[in-house]
Amino acid sequence: MPLPFGGGRGWVNLAMNYDKVPELPDEPVKPAARRAVWLAGGLLLAAAGAAWWQFGRDPAAPTAGQAQLAGDIRGLEARLEKLRTGLAALPENSPPAARRALLEEAVTRQDELMRRRVPPATADGVRLSDWQAQLADFNAKDLGRQSRELETAATEFLRQKQTAAAMEKLREALRLQREINRGMSDRQMKSYGREAMLQQQLEDLTAAPLLAEGQQALAAARTAAAGGSWTDALRLYGRAREIQQQLNTEFSRSRFSDLMADSRIDTEIASLSATEALTQRDAFQQQAAAAATAGKLEEADRLYALAADRQQIINTQFPQSRFVSMEWLEQIEVERQTLRARPAIETLRVGDGVVTGHLRRRELFQAQQQLAVTRQLLEDAMRQWPKARGFDEELCERLNYLARRSADLVGIQDQTYDLLLPLPGRASGALLKTELPQALFAVVMNTNPSRNPGRAQPVDSVNHAEAAEFCRRLGWVLGAPVRLPTVAECRAVAGDPAFKDLVGGLDEWLASEGSDAATAPVLTPGGTIQETPRTELSRTTGFRVVVEVDLLAAR
Repeated sequence: MPLPFGGGRGWVNLAMNYDKVPELPDEPVKPAARRAVWLAGGLLLAAAGAAWWQFGRDPAAPTAGQAQLAGDIRGLEARLEKLRTGLAALPENSPPAARRALLEEAVTRQDELMRRRVPPATADGVRLSDWQAQLADFNAKDLGRQSRELETAATEFLRQKQTAAAMEKLREALRLQREINRGMSDRQMKSYGREAMLQQQLEDLTAAPLLAEGQQALAAARTAAAGGSWTDALRLYGRAREIQQQLNTEFSRSRFSDLMADSRIDTEIASLSATEALTQRDAFQQQAAAAATAGKLEEADRLYALAADRQQIINTQFPQSRFVSMEWLEQIEVERQTLRARPAIETLRVGDGVVTGHLRRRELFQAQQQLAVTRQLLEDAMRQWPKARGFDEELCERLNYLARRSADLVGIQDQTYDLLLPLPGRASGALLKTELPQALFAVVMNTNPSRNPGRAQPVDSVNHAEAAEFCRRLGWVLGAPVRLPTVAECRAVAGDPAFKDLVGGLDEWLASEGSDAATAPVLTPGGTIQETPRTELSRTTGFRVVVEVDLLAAR
């Protein structure tokens, strides 16, 4: 019956036709191919025969070598069991050598067994590790005992002052403890803290004498230096430095290591080497000061230059010396410039006095001419000797202010004198007849704080310090002292109609007896005196001033 085939593509007739004549290949099979087929078949038959001979026959008897190996293995196993039993039976107080001998033999036998058994057994490796661990723990325990005994012996030697013998015992005790800590024993057998303690003890015994020797050498070096024995001092400083360097190298992690100490010794050596230059510097400086006092300015300048040269030598040739000092070099330069500027400073003071005299006498043209000359001298001197001392701060501030207000000097003086009236009973005192006008305050102070503006109106909203500063500046312009009036002066002119607004005008600041007081007196419009905070700024408060000048002479 035809069977379906082809996945639904139709029926295929698979019935065989036995009547069909076999078809032969177009080409006959080659002889070489036919031989290869026969050869392959022969090989298969030979392999099958060998397999039957190997597995199908009865097993052969072991050889003599195999029998010997099996016997050795059984002997090793029996010996290991005997060793295990012997170790378990040993009493606790048995000699360490007996237990060590059994453990060492067990390790050797187990290792031999593992190497001879073929194939190797995993259990043999586990047992070998166990024997090795037992041996390591035993050795660690025994070494620990020996190390502690050595430490005890070292303590006894120290008590007997036999330091060398104690160090030998401690050194061996430390070696044994390190062997324990680096071995394969259980962690509980190890003690890194004890190793550190033994090492510290050994370092103390080794380094302490060195440290003491170094300190003695350093103390002797300082004594020699103080006594002027520089050669001995340098030798002793060198020995102290060698010892400290040895301590820093051999005991770098101990308390005896001190890198800063090494540096300090180097500093003292450098300082000792720089002592000669230091002595010369001080001598030159003292001689220069004496020459300056005697008025020998050129000699003093030369000596200051020599002192500066010695300090420069210290700074460059002995940089580790404690005498290195840029500040000292700066100080010498200040003294030298002060010396050089002395004539110019004296000339400035004279010129400032001339300017003040012209201003007081109201010789304003001459004052302006002298002011220009003096101010230029001041600029030249400060540019040439910027570090010099002796430039009076008040003088410099006054000359600079007057130079900036040179064009206003005439106007300020005219306006001020127009408002002054002599104080009763005073030949050289004058008081403003009105409260200070805003125009005069503004030109002197370059500002006007008044909240009731008007050039002719009295200035207001100034505190006590601002009123005092105005007096100082106006005094520069007038060449005469200017101040706030006192209570007595105000009362002396209270009934004089020439002085206006003393009653009924603004509150007026008056002079205070103490400059540190927090308050100052104020004359109120009602004529009473009231203490007021110095810092108060009020639109109802102004002031007037007193000028210490003889109006008849000034006019």
